[in-house]
Order: sequence, then structure tokens, then C-alpha cells
Amino acid sequence: MKQKKVLCVGLAAAMLMGLVPQTALAAENDILDYDFRTYDTDVSGDGWDWDASGRILTIDGLYVNADESNTNGREGAICLPEDSILYLDGDSEINVDGYGLHAIYAEGDLTVRGNDDLVVRTTSASSSVIYVYRGDINLEDNVFLEVYPEGHVLYVDEARGSDGVVNIYDKAKVEVHDPYDDNFYMMDTDELVKVTYRSPAKPTDEWLNFSEKYDKDYETITFYRKTVVDQPEEPEETPEEPEDKPEETPAETHVFQIKIGETYLVKDDEERIALDAPAYLSEDGYTMLPLRALLNVSKDGVQIDWNQKDKIATITYDDTTVVIPVEGTDKTVTINGEETTLVTAPQTVNDRAFLSLRDWCTVTGMSTDALQWDSATKTVTMTVEKDGPCIKNTAPKRLYL
Repeated sequence: MKQKKVLCVGLAAAMLMGLVPQTALAAENDILDYDFRTYDTDVSGDGWDWDASGRILTIDGLYVNADESNTNGREGAICLPEDSILYLDGDSEINVDGYGLHAIYAEGDLTVRGNDDLVVRTTSASSSVIYVYRGDINLEDNVFLEVYPEGHVLYVDEARGSDGVVNIYDKAKVEVHDPYDDNFYMMDTDELVKVTYRSPAKPTDEWLNFSEKYDKDYETITFYRKTVVDQPEEPEETPEEPEDKPEETPAETHVFQIKIGETYLVKDDEERIALDAPAYLSEDGYTMLPLRALLNVSKDGVQIDWNQKDKIATITYDDTTVVIPVEGTDKTVTINGEETTLVTAPQTVNDRAFLSLRDWCTVTGMSTDALQWDSATKTVTMTVEKDGPCIKNTAPKRLYL
């Protein structure tokens, strides 16, 4: 009799569960859905949005508590495929409690972008804040990672190539807090960033492309964009300035708006400039524009020479010459004979050469801080100082460029 009663209760519960909307349990079971390696369509949940075609996970107010019981044996609380982007669109937090369980796991190159903060706590020496297998870790924009690690912070397993493996660009930074408040006593801080490799890969000084600073008072170690310290030069004698200084003339600036899919760009909110081909987003999330159209959003004096036979663009300005092969997936260009790696490879579409706006700023000596992305309208806003470099645009929230 007792068995029959239990069975009836179970059937009744099953029927009631069938009547409950699936979304009612989403918040509780979200952690089971954070393996984006299996998602081939766009999906979203509480605090996150997955763009399958661009492999872009946007998080905004996401709060995750992960342990071995609610991750089904996965490698990380959040798992991402290769060549993916994690975009911080709002402050979020990940707490991990489990042996060998990483906060963020990626099966290839991972780029973290955005303008907000991510707090991560781990409780096992075998756990990492970010773990990448056979890829690179790239932190860009104004990303701020505030981490309290028991184990590694950034871990690249089986690194390849000779360029940067762990790269920090722009104003991105990682602030590592001492989990025990004892100035990292008994903690091997050399293990905070770890890179392993297999032959024929050979480690180089370029693999760790960032600088670090230790603050004993606040018990923190900060990783940030690599700085180059020049040797101090002898100060030059400067002539005395006249009492009456001439007033400086403000530089002329123009604001351009480039919308994905449109065959024109807008200058200073009033003038339309026709494009010979519309802008589009590359697979890795960068805004691509035809070379000819890029001259419209450049400082004065930039010229482009296109070699149709060899598919090579030569850009000249001031005393600078940039050679850009537009062929295959090669990201290497030369600036005055020195090799430089672009963020995404130039492309040829319908016999027209395209380059990303971010790389155009780099090769023409302009700042990428002037690029702002509006995800709602899929529009890039670019501020250009005509007689100088791009100037910073203070508007917040740019997504991918």
C-alpha cells in the first residue's frame, strides 16, 4: 500500500511538472546550460546572450555558483568553442568550488572584450580563472577582471606559434587579490599565469605580452598592457616662452557613422558618402570596410596603391609605408619594413579588398579608442582628427569592431 502511494505521488508530481513552463526553472538550472560548445543557434538566458554565428557570449549581470555537482563533469563553469568572444556588457560574477573545475574554459582562441567588470573566485589549486586549450588569451578594451584565485589565473595549455599567447591590449587589466590576505605568503605567484607547450613549439619572450605590478599595501598583483621603458635622454634646454602665447587653434574633427549592410556612411550627421560595397562583420566580430572607403575616414595625406595582380595594398603617409597582402588568412603586414600582426586578416569580397576599422587605425597611426559600437543599430561611430590621429570618443558601451 505504501509503495502504491509513493507511485501515485510521483505520477502527480510528474503531471504538475509538465504544466510548469520551462522558463520557470531556468534561473535554477542555468548552470546546466553554460556549455556553448553545443549551441549552434542563438540562445539567451538570465544575464547572458549567445550569438552562435559570431561565437559571441555577452554577459550582463550574470551570477554563477558552480561546483562539481551542477556542471555534469564539464571542464568549466562556462565552456566556449574555439575562436570565441566573451563580451562584458555589465558587471558579472563567477564563483567556482570544485577540483579541476575552471571558471571559463575555451577550446581555442578566446578574446575578452567590453567595458565592464567580471569578478571570479576559485577554491582549488587545480582550477583556473581562464583556461584555454591550444589557443591564445586576448584581453581588450576596458575589460577589468577582479580575481581571487586559489590556482592559476590565466592558463594556456599546449601553446603554439611564436607570437603572443597571453595578450593584454588597450586599457584591459587583471587585478589579482591575495585570497588569504597575507601578501601571497606560501603562494607561488610565478604560477598565476601558466603556458605549456609541446614540440615543435618553442617558447619565446613574446608569449607573455603584458606587464605586471605588485602592490604590497593592497595585496594585489595587476596585469596590464605591456609598457616599454625608454632610456632617459638628456634634457634639452628649452627657450623661454614669450609672455603672450598665441591662442591654439582647435583641431578640426569629423564624426563618421558606418552601419553594417549600408552602401553609404554618414559624415557629421548630415553628409552621405557612397561606398562601393557595404560594410560587414567578419567571422571574428570586426567591422570590415573596402580599402577605397577607408580613405574617407582617415587623416589627411593617406594614400593607397592597389596591385591587382599580386593582391597587395601599399599605404603611404608622412614617412611611413605599409604593405598589406590581401590573400588567404595571413594577418602579417609590414610597416616601414617591420612585421606587424593585424587583429583579423584582410579579405577579398567580389574583387574588392576589405580591412577592419581597428586594423586601419593601427596601420595609419590612429588610436582605436575613437571607435564606438552600437549593437542595437549595428553602427560604428568613428571620430577622426583630420590633421592627426583618431581622438578618444567618451561614449560608453562599444561591442565589437
